[in-house]
Amino acid sequence: MSEAIKIILLILISSVKFVAGPPFARYFDNTINFSYFETVVYCIIGGMLGVFVFTYFSPLVFKSWEIIKRLILLPFRKKKFFSPPTVDVNEKIEIKYSYVEADNSHEAFSKRYPKLIKVWNKYGLAGVSFLTPILFSIPIGTIVATRLVSDRKKIFLYMFIAIVFWSLVMNSFWRMDTRKNEKPNTYKSVVIL
Repeated sequence: MSEAIKIILLILISSVKFVAGPPFARYFDNTINFSYFETVVYCIIGGMLGVFVFTYFSPLVFKSWEIIKRLILLPFRKKKFFSPPTVDVNEKIEIKYSYVEADNSHEAFSKRYPKLIKVWNKYGLAGVSFLTPILFSIPIGTIVATRLVSDRKKIFLYMFIAIVFWSLVMNSFWRMDTRKNEKPNTYKSVVIL
């Protein structure tokens, strides 16, 4: 495999599943060995590429999904058994509503990603950004961040800091792991009499 293809693959893997980037760089193909600095830079480029793509194109994906749901999936939905409520009285009816304060900004994510919402409630954007590269994936963390925070510069800054930190830590770990597994050169002394 050529070096350019391996670089592109490393960037693409890091842009979607950041955790898989450093092991890929170390173990996939032993013919091309990236230096520590190269691996860190390619992982950062890939992670930020993923953040960029999912920040700017996630609204398009959501709109497309809504159109697909409306046109294709809704006609096949099960019919409801009951009709909406009606009133058969000639008198005036008074309907009272009470206002309940609720934060429904992350209701869509609470069922699918309860851990992510717990992190969001406790630590906000900083916590989600910090855990996105290792625990969640770049697409999920970025989409949640863009749905809950409107300031894209802030999302980019927090994600960049987290991606740089985890790239340094993970590549250091994988570098130490491979050095630990390498056998030291042993030389036997030969005595000629």
